Amino acid sequence: MNKKRIMAILAACVFSAVSVNPTAVMADSDTEPTTETGEMFYVDGDSTDGQMIVSEDGTPLQKTVKASEMGMSSEETLDFPFMGLSAELPDELKKQMDSADVVLLTDEDWTDDFDNIKYAHLFWSKLTDEQKEEEVNMLGTGYKDWLASIERIGALGVYSTDVIDDLDTITGCDNHEELGTSSDGKFKYYLSTNSEAEKDLTDEIENIKTTLGEMTPFNGQSAFEQPQTATSDADNVGTFETTDIDGNTYTEKVFSDYDLTLVNAFTTWCSPCVNEMPELEKLYQEMKDQGVDVVGMVLDSVSEDGTPDDSIVQKAQLLKEKTGVTYPLLIPDKGFLNGRISGLQSFPESFFVDKDGNIVGDPIMGSNTFDGWKEAVEKQLAALKGE
Repeated sequence: MNKKRIMAILAACVFSAVSVNPTAVMADSDTEPTTETGEMFYVDGDSTDGQMIVSEDGTPLQKTVKASEMGMSSEETLDFPFMGLSAELPDELKKQMDSADVVLLTDEDWTDDFDNIKYAHLFWSKLTDEQKEEEVNMLGTGYKDWLASIERIGALGVYSTDVIDDLDTITGCDNHEELGTSSDGKFKYYLSTNSEAEKDLTDEIENIKTTLGEMTPFNGQSAFEQPQTATSDADNVGTFETTDIDGNTYTEKVFSDYDLTLVNAFTTWCSPCVNEMPELEKLYQEMKDQGVDVVGMVLDSVSEDGTPDDSIVQKAQLLKEKTGVTYPLLIPDKGFLNGRISGLQSFPESFFVDKDGNIVGDPIMGSNTFDGWKEAVEKQLAALKGE
């Protein structure tokens, strides 16, 4: 797994957003897990809740990444339009990052209705030689536990005025230099350092050169991604043949029996993706007689060589059982629905397909509630009918 991909993992599975983020997706949960037949499974909570999935024999499933490979690469300039922030890193800090003596990670949180960010920041932590070799479990509480075990140095980010009083807790630092305010006055920028960290390291954080600009309007993507609209120019899913996670064959005809199909592209490790599956099942049950279908696309069920990943398929089968969904969960075909679900950086991402396989309406970035999905579906049905 390369560092750019890991950065995506650390930037923000969206729950509304884009990119894959254990900070937000797989962190610890204060919610008690539900217990069925002796197995634990987190099914409810917000974007900071995590999930624990266990195999049939009760063994926790794991997804590990070597600590020295966790960090963001040491690019000369970091540019984040959604944050309205650019940062130029000093050479010594970049050297520390290249050697993994210092690791750069990200964290963000969103409003309850996912219409804006609460905060988004970069943060630097120190790794000892021993800590570099650790294998970090990205599931359950593993990532949060690992973060607590390493020394925080500093942070740079944008914070809504509603959370300013919580800067110490959010950043893990106790010194905060205000850099500026957004044009609408709703956000403030801070460069933060930890007074207990090595002074040579905090000095490097203080030498970061920042440039503030207009924040690109939030659209459900991670604050650490570049603004984008649709992932593919495809206007039709084309012809394809694939199977669902239970081995049943599906083709493009899966769309022909319904006026409108909601395609929900998700990954098995994305907590908001998993948490909304019962909501999507409720939508399917209520609206299938009105010509509306739901199809899930399990994006991480395919390996890099295009073949199904049996371990992920097994995990998806467990998710299906635990969430109770009856709509099909498909393994991506080799053409990735005519390219429409290729290279997605947001999870979940959903879009609509009509009975002729045409991709209609705008994509929906992030998870939703039953009421939110019902409203979106009814709006798209009305558009199909020309109302």
